[in-house]
Amino acid sequence: MNEIKISMLGVSGSGKTAFLSGICDTFISSNIEVRDSRNNDESHLFKILPYHADNLSETSVGDIRRYSIRNNRSFTSISTENTKKYMLNIHDDCYSTSSPLCTVSFIDYKGGFVENLVNERSDDDVKDVRNELLSSNVLLIFIDSVRLSRGSTAGEYNRALGSDDINTFFNTNQFMNKKMSILFVLTKDDSPEVSGDDEILIDRIMRAFEPTVKITERNGWNLGIIRTSAVGRNTVDPVTNKINPEADIIPYGIDSVLFYSIYRTISEEVTNIHLKINDMENASVLTKMSKEYRNRMKIMKMQLEETDTILRYIRIPYNSLHVADSLIFEQKKDSGGISAVTG
Repeated sequence: MNEIKISMLGVSGSGKTAFLSGICDTFISSNIEVRDSRNNDESHLFKILPYHADNLSETSVGDIRRYSIRNNRSFTSISTENTKKYMLNIHDDCYSTSSPLCTVSFIDYKGGFVENLVNERSDDDVKDVRNELLSSNVLLIFIDSVRLSRGSTAGEYNRALGSDDINTFFNTNQFMNKKMSILFVLTKDDSPEVSGDDEILIDRIMRAFEPTVKITERNGWNLGIIRTSAVGRNTVDPVTNKINPEADIIPYGIDSVLFYSIYRTISEEVTNIHLKINDMENASVLTKMSKEYRNRMKIMKMQLEETDTILRYIRIPYNSLHVADSLIFEQKKDSGGISAVTG
């Protein structure tokens, strides 16, 4: 795959920009080491490098570094005013030091877009956003854990999370025959104001986004819920609500979001290529003798080999998610069922 497109959707203040800080502080300011469960003596060092695009007007190359809370303790998250696209290369030192495993683009939309997504009178910018969302491989729906904890009624959840607008957006025929994964990203999980165990938080999300969840089931999409923090536990002073100057910035759940998104997208692509090859193999003998058929089959098998190689490496950090505290819920297309996953 040339590019995996991940779109971030959520109301203003839901933590999308702070999540970019977590991406920076988890991968760019440092690298993440993942142990290969199949070989205890082998570990993989994953890192992200900004993708240097030719057209800088569309891609903010390297800008993600300015969101680093680790490097800027006075960082204050402000509302995103313009849509920004951050293209990043994923590297694994066991795979190649020069060629990336894959390229991932994070698209950050301003929070105000949520309430305009279902407005038929929206301007061209909002219509462009809708089209981008429809073409995404993964949609990250950001949920403020503090707001989720404070709510006591369905109406309060809906207002705090923007679920009414998001549900309406998904409940249209425009998503028919689309292939994607949906991931609810619980932000600010480190806050002492977050109350309720995994089951309670899952239940509140599933009720607030019930129409969206039903659409994921109908379309056979993958669905997950991951708890995240851009700074880590015991980092924010509960009195001043500011980051403790001496505290270590240790984000969590950020790697789970990234590798879940990549793994599910690539595994879907591998399945699709297999299906296309199987369909071609059912062609008539006369068709199989043609040069066009042989060339096409050769290309398809090369694509399968390349994509399957990437999948094997991404499976290593993906498998580690099942022993982490961050992935608390997963509804997988390939299992045909729903499972709650806790550390």
